[in-house]
Amino acid sequence: MADINDFDWSTPSNRKIDEYVPADKLDRARYATFLTRLLIQEGFDENRPQEEQKRNYVLNLNAEWGAGKTYFLKRWSQELKNFPVVYIDAWQQDYSDDPFLTVIAGIIKQLSAQANFAITIPNRAASIFKAVAPAIAQGLTKKITGINLDELNTLLFSDDEGGETENVESSKQNSSAFSPAVKALAQNLIKEHEAKSKSIEVIKSKLAYWVSKFEQQEGKKLPIFVFIDELDRCRPSYAVEMLETIKHIFDVKGIVFVVATDTEQLQHTIKSIYGEGFDAKVYLGRFFNSRYSLKRPVLKDFLSVHSDTTKFESAYLESKNIELLPCTETPEIALANISIVLDAFQVSARTAIQITERITAIIANLPSGKKVDVLVLAVLFCIYEKDLPLYEEIISGRFKRTEQNNKGEIRDISLPDFLQRNILKEHLSTELAYLIDPQIYQSDYRINRFSKKVYFISFSNFIKNVFSGVFLSEVSSLYNFMGRSEKRPPTKLQQAEEALGGLNRNNSKPDEVTILWVKYIYIHDGYTKIEKEHYRDFVELSLPLDYMGDS
Repeated sequence: MADINDFDWSTPSNRKIDEYVPADKLDRARYATFLTRLLIQEGFDENRPQEEQKRNYVLNLNAEWGAGKTYFLKRWSQELKNFPVVYIDAWQQDYSDDPFLTVIAGIIKQLSAQANFAITIPNRAASIFKAVAPAIAQGLTKKITGINLDELNTLLFSDDEGGETENVESSKQNSSAFSPAVKALAQNLIKEHEAKSKSIEVIKSKLAYWVSKFEQQEGKKLPIFVFIDELDRCRPSYAVEMLETIKHIFDVKGIVFVVATDTEQLQHTIKSIYGEGFDAKVYLGRFFNSRYSLKRPVLKDFLSVHSDTTKFESAYLESKNIELLPCTETPEIALANISIVLDAFQVSARTAIQITERITAIIANLPSGKKVDVLVLAVLFCIYEKDLPLYEEIISGRFKRTEQNNKGEIRDISLPDFLQRNILKEHLSTELAYLIDPQIYQSDYRINRFSKKVYFISFSNFIKNVFSGVFLSEVSSLYNFMGRSEKRPPTKLQQAEEALGGLNRNNSKPDEVTILWVKYIYIHDGYTKIEKEHYRDFVELSLPLDYMGDS
């Protein structure tokens, strides 16, 4: 078995040698290293008896749509310089309506560039214009004629085979039941099927020959790697035929396939053909030797790869004269804040990209002088994706929930309490980061006692004190909290200043300081003027923007 060093994807690929692929920020190189060693062992192992050294192996690489399967396969395929490698984008080719031609054309073209011998298909195999698996061929035949290939054989050839009188009589009766046109069609289908079967045998023998030639070629090792990408994006019939083709035509020893799919989505695709009651999971198990599911990516790293970070840069915001809350030191911290919200609501990787794209689109469309709280947007988008009726209640100010306590009394459930019931404690305690510079606020000397730094607030306290405050009709008064006795009530800004000024910086909890600062900024900078209706417009204007995958 070939020795494989650990892959290093910490830098981009070499543009001069390969298609450019950026550095890996999701620590996936170790998965590729592991799988390479596995597939080398499965596809070609000299420690096995000679007749068993080469094997055919099909691995299903499973990850949800948007989780970076294409990046993973392309970067992985570039590492395998010592092996014959074929990369096929099934989705780009599904217009051809012929999975066999897609695969064989990819194999011939790409292996020709790596081989020191000729890779061609003999003329006698050229007739295989639709070389689907025998099972599919039978299914199409039955669909056209109403009978299967075995019945056609009986119909056409039983008289020639001879046999007992009762069998001959039975054949004649069967034969007379079909019109000459159907019999002619049946004869043509049988001949076509036989021609394809012979062509498949020729192609399999050629594939086996190429495997043996690569085994002898200096600088190349077995097995041959064939990567099939984007299968779950293809038309249902094409996806199923591709699997059948790999299983029945390309099952040649010394070749390993890696078929990347969102397996759950692929199961839905199969059910769309065979019906909802069909066991798609068992069906898929026929095609794959094993399945490897990529770990869900860490969202803060994942979003930095897939999102337009420029929209969170201070230079961009200043050039457009717009403001975001929270203010952050870098775009990466802004995305990390958003990822905390997305993780708390357990959205999929694809939905996470979708929501982040919508937020960046809202930022890009903000008029000069406007502002928005991106974390409020993130929470709203998550609620919309998870529970549309709840979103409608919150955005319209109609939220109301009650429950019965131990004494049988009916009590109201607050919005923050209700939201937090479905969020894990570990996510509620995760801290959001706000870069706050007290020196820009000159109205109260006591505020300036605080230093410019990153202040933190738990997601739980953000829900209680920031998000809910935007959508509740009654907001707790800081004036009452401070217990002022003046006859003329102070303004909300004065209340917020007094609350901050009265804090003991040494004894106050970090969350308490951040909560009061965020409330002060909301009032001083005008975030309180962004009402429920504005957030509804933000959300619903951007909702039609749907992530369709990286181009």
